Formats: sequence, C-alpha cells, structure tokens
Amino acid sequence: MEGKVSVIIPVYNAGKYLRECLDSVINQTHKAIQIIAVNDGSTDDSGKILDEYAENHKNIKVFHTENRGVCAARNMGLDNADGEWIMFVDADDYLALNAIEILCCNGIKYNTDIVASSLLEDDKVGNNVEIWTGIETLEKALDDNPYTYSVWAKLYKREFLKGLRFVEGKRIHEDSYFVFQCFLRKPRVSILNKCIYIYRANESSASHAAFDEKFFDILYFAEEKWKTIEKEYPQLLDKAKNARVKANIAMLQCLLNTRDKKYDKDVKNCIATVKRDKEYFIPSYPGDKKRFFIIVNNLYGIYKWFYQLKYGKRIK
Repeated sequence: MEGKVSVIIPVYNAGKYLRECLDSVINQTHKAIQIIAVNDGSTDDSGKILDEYAENHKNIKVFHTENRGVCAARNMGLDNADGEWIMFVDADDYLALNAIEILCCNGIKYNTDIVASSLLEDDKVGNNVEIWTGIETLEKALDDNPYTYSVWAKLYKREFLKGLRFVEGKRIHEDSYFVFQCFLRKPRVSILNKCIYIYRANESSASHAAFDEKFFDILYFAEEKWKTIEKEYPQLLDKAKNARVKANIAMLQCLLNTRDKKYDKDVKNCIATVKRDKEYFIPSYPGDKKRFFIIVNNLYGIYKWFYQLKYGKRIK
C-alpha cells in the first residue's frame, strides 16, 4: 500500500490513555506512517511518555510547547507533516489496527480528497461507500450530518489542506469548523461505514460540564459559518440559519449550568435568536425538538429552575 500518512496527535495531560493511543498508531498494518505528537504544556507524565516512545520509534516526532490549546497543537502538526495524507487522533482515543490501511485504500480507490469513517457501524448502510461531491458536502455540514462533526476518524490529502488552519484560542466546535472550511473547498469525499476510530466520550462535554465561557465558542463558529454562507452561498442561507438556531439552543443548554446573573443578557439574546429564526429550525435529534419547544413557548425560565433544582450541587 502506497501513501505516507502523517498522524497528528495533540497531547494535554493524557497520560492515562496515551500509551494505548500511541501503540494503536505504531502497530498499524499500514507502515508508511509519520507520527507528530505535540505536548501542549502537559503537567502530568505525558511528556515523559512521548520522549520514551520517540527514543524507541524513529517515525515519532515530538514537540514540547507551552499550553496554547488543541488548535495551536494541531496547527504545529500541520506545519511539520510531510505525508501524502493527514490524520488527526486525540490522545485519549485509539485506532483499530487496520484503520489507516482501510482509509488509504478507500481514498486511493475512489480518488477522494477526504475519507470519512463512522464512529458506529450503521446496519442500514452496510459496507456501501457513499460519495459526496461539490456543494453537497457543504450542505451535509450545515445539516449536522454525523460524518461532519469532527476532524478525527477521517483521512485528508495533505495537498488539499494547504492553507487551512485551526482557529487558535477557540476550544469548543473548533474541529467541526475546520471540517466546514474543508467543505467550502467542494472536496470529493468518500463516506465509509466502518468503525475504525475508538472515541472516548468526554465526561466534561458542553451539555453536562460546569459552565465555562469557552462554550461561547459554539455561537462564535455558528456566526462565522452564517456570515460565510451569506457571502458565498446565499442559496444555502436557510440551512445556515437552522445551524445558528441549533447553536443558540445548545448555548442555552450550557447556560443552565450557571446561576451568575451576568449571563442573563446572553440568555435573552439566545432566546431572541431562536424565536426570530424559528421557521428555519430542523431538528437533528429528539432532544432538539424538546428544547426548541421549551424556548419558543417561553418556558426556558421554568425549565432552568427545575434543572438547577435537580443538579444544584454542581451548579454555581
């Protein structure tokens, strides 16, 4: 199998799972692999583990930096990648041992710029390969298609990514925005129904974690997408408005986790946005419908009161 693959791994305090992650990449059936691990100012033993692996494996390149965030770490990886293909792996996840071989074979066979694999096998799809092309890829991203959520579980042609960067300083939805930027370039994408990337669910996800201002990144990226679509693809504006409505619904869910009065204005702004563009709302999940109903029927205040009564111990 031809085609060198650069695997970019941002690392921050991932010592608990890091060895499993690195072993899963090192032991791939596809052997033409460059591993770029960026230690993003870890305070645990992650740095020592990376140096240990680099000493024993010549295809591992390790960079130690101050803590600048996952976007800066991934950008450093892009700057130092020399493979024909690029893959992003988070340090607490791991790969099936034939993952890269499967993705490379698919990308070469179908001559695609991006190969996207599933996180879960879908029995309805079977082993069929679906091909997206042109503006269709952008529509899929705006429609919240599961294959467009994240940068991982995908293989990218390095040449195709030329000039693309992660938005540094952002910590939520930064990866889905990167995928959105990819799809603005109208790539040829092959969708592979194979679960080759094992993702560990983050217990501090936005919907369950204590409130943090980083969650406002959700609104930032939704607005950036909307502005881009308004300027370049006005025919897709309804879809961009739907995405913005869902971002504001998600932000309101995050705001359930704070009692701080300084965010009352943000709550009002989110509710106003949802109500203003409610005609464009198309739910992706049953939970979307419930939250949308609560907001447009002026029940959010009551919903928040009951929510905080139930989860009060962890809400400040």
